[in-house]
Amino acid sequence: MEPGISVVICCYNSEQKIQKALTCLQDQKFEKELSWEVLVVDNASTDRTAAVAKDSWKLKGVSLSVVNEPNPGISHARRRGFDEARFEIISFVDDDNWVEKDWIQKVFETMYADREIGILGGNGTAVADVPLPAWFNKYQSAYAVGPQGDASGERKSILYGAGMNIRKSTWENLKKEGFDFQLTGRKGKVLSSGEDSELSLAVILNGQKLYYRSDLTFEHFMPEGRLNWDYLMKLVGSFGRAEPVTGIYHSLVRGYSGFEAKKYQNRFFSLLRSVFDNFKFLPKHIRLIFSKKDGFRDQYKSVYLWNSLKTKIQLYRKFPSIVAEIRDAGWNKLTP
Repeated sequence: MEPGISVVICCYNSEQKIQKALTCLQDQKFEKELSWEVLVVDNASTDRTAAVAKDSWKLKGVSLSVVNEPNPGISHARRRGFDEARFEIISFVDDDNWVEKDWIQKVFETMYADREIGILGGNGTAVADVPLPAWFNKYQSAYAVGPQGDASGERKSILYGAGMNIRKSTWENLKKEGFDFQLTGRKGKVLSSGEDSELSLAVILNGQKLYYRSDLTFEHFMPEGRLNWDYLMKLVGSFGRAEPVTGIYHSLVRGYSGFEAKKYQNRFFSLLRSVFDNFKFLPKHIRLIFSKKDGFRDQYKSVYLWNSLKTKIQLYRKFPSIVAEIRDAGWNKLTP
């Protein structure tokens, strides 16, 4: 695989955002020359995303390509990015991510210094053209911003999809051994989640490590429409709907056995766990019908628990096959 960086920007109706993201990439500084490219994946946009991206790119010697992915969903867009990328390291930069001037240099030196790193994550800071809500810092991880650890080092859980850097060979090995997403991630304006967590956990199960570099920084722009409590609750609902699947992954990564494993990998006990959690929370569920306020932690938990339970009911018949597809997969090197 040719050494270098392929920056992949997955876009849906991004004509108002893509220019700033591309400007930050054109301002990159390097200690020494290295090979890199920019690939814009137009994921079923209905606006001028492709034209604006092409018109915005002025950097000579570095190519920008636009490819169309008609199937909506971030997982489909990322698959296309993996397929089209020329270089070994793929840096997934969102259309609202403004990376620091040393981003590509730091990604290159970190990933090539340690070949056991499957995914590298950075440190995002929220920026907006309106004041951030008083509750924002408490829940910033839901928006894929904030530190991903106390310091740089290996992560044992997940990394944000925003600013995620992954080896193309890592993806190709997973795919060759039968990996496919159970979760599809965001589809246009429809909020869903879990695909980033699923990929992170699959890489761990495949035998590679996740690494967080605290000084690999970017700004994550938050439009005003996302900075309200109702939007956050929609995000939290999507986290709850992903939990039945991500819970399977987490239990395998953590090496759970016996009854502890059954609580995540057996459809009856997994459902029973959610029923019990919701029953314990029932007085607060009821209270929230009559009293809600922005920043209220109980509402956050209520939405998460309820959506997890509903999804487990919907997946009850299919759940054993999902568990088997993950636990017994050829790409899963950690589960006996």
